[in-house]
Amino acid sequence: MSDLLAYLPAVAALWLGCYELRLLRSGSDSPFAVRCLCRFGFCMAAAMALLAPPTVSLRWLWPSFPQLTYLLGREMEMAALAFLPLAVIEIGLPRPRLLTGRRHIGVTLVATALCAVLFLSSGVRTGRHGSLLAEGAGAALLASCDTVFTGYSLWCLAVFLVPVHRFTRGLGPGALRTGLRLITASAAVGLVWALWGVSSIVTMAADHRQSAGLQPEGRALGLCCLVLAFLGGTAATWVSVTSAIGRRLRAYRTYRALEPLWSALRAVSPGTALDLGWPTVPLFSLHRSEFALYRRVIEIRDGYLELRSFVPADARALSAAALDRFPVPPAGRAAMAEAAVIAAALEAARIGAGGAGDQDTAFTYPADCSIEEEAAWLVQVAEALTVTGLVEHMRHRVAR
Repeated sequence: MSDLLAYLPAVAALWLGCYELRLLRSGSDSPFAVRCLCRFGFCMAAAMALLAPPTVSLRWLWPSFPQLTYLLGREMEMAALAFLPLAVIEIGLPRPRLLTGRRHIGVTLVATALCAVLFLSSGVRTGRHGSLLAEGAGAALLASCDTVFTGYSLWCLAVFLVPVHRFTRGLGPGALRTGLRLITASAAVGLVWALWGVSSIVTMAADHRQSAGLQPEGRALGLCCLVLAFLGGTAATWVSVTSAIGRRLRAYRTYRALEPLWSALRAVSPGTALDLGWPTVPLFSLHRSEFALYRRVIEIRDGYLELRSFVPADARALSAAALDRFPVPPAGRAAMAEAAVIAAALEAARIGAGGAGDQDTAFTYPADCSIEEEAAWLVQVAEALTVTGLVEHMRHRVAR
């Protein structure tokens, strides 16, 4: 099981590459930048797979297998990081003046070639437990190889992180800002991951040995970095999904919160209840919650209209008495007064007593508002209607 977990960073990078590839095939406003991110994902996936400890441990295939996987893994990792500045250049974000696509490619070729030459010239050999050993000048050459790799990694990540962070700060709320923030966090973790490479330089300089694969700390940082990159790169998809789920959950909670008011109105005017085609108690699918809430608000609105003719003549006095008997914070006084009038009208309708039906003193139903605002007001009224003793008190007042 632990062997499989070692490949999680490679899986995360592969997912990112596949997602960007699908985005590229479906069309994009900046195809070259998307192509760069796609290549970053695939190259990084190959690097993480090559540097995973289970891969390095396959030395029985060939005695020099750990050295080969280490060199190829580092070269693929540098190739992956090379695409990040290229994406920034293609998008047109502010960057250092000296950074051009041609110069960056030249620096990348020099860095990768220098790493390969230093590594192959070090006379590195494989020790126990998949470690790399070098002696004398070879240790200095291998430490120099690690230094070039670490410096190049830090350069690529810094050149990518700073422009993206500055661009993100000027964006408004939305999937793009969320995605870029996650990508920025991924690059920041990547900087820590690259700095962790200094430990290999120190180990080689001091003990003339280093690990041929990713160490546990490096795997953890790599997994965190690549998961954040995947989440940031796919934000346009999952943000819309989570937003829709959030809206449906809020609609469902509002639907349930309106139950006391809806039930009270339906008891005196059952004809206002509409046939939803599914159970009214909460057995319907979550994706129907927004439509169910809309229908419930319509039913309550119709119940209000039917109840107007039963509003007592002393509606204002009743609401004032309710506020005196059941004090609430200032923000809830309007809802409490509304609930008191509704309770009085419901009792009058129940006993068959006619009311004033005064349109001016009947209800304070909101006008010219959205369904969400209307539902929020009705929830406040429904909560006020459940205040202990309110309905019973209004019954006694109406029955006098």
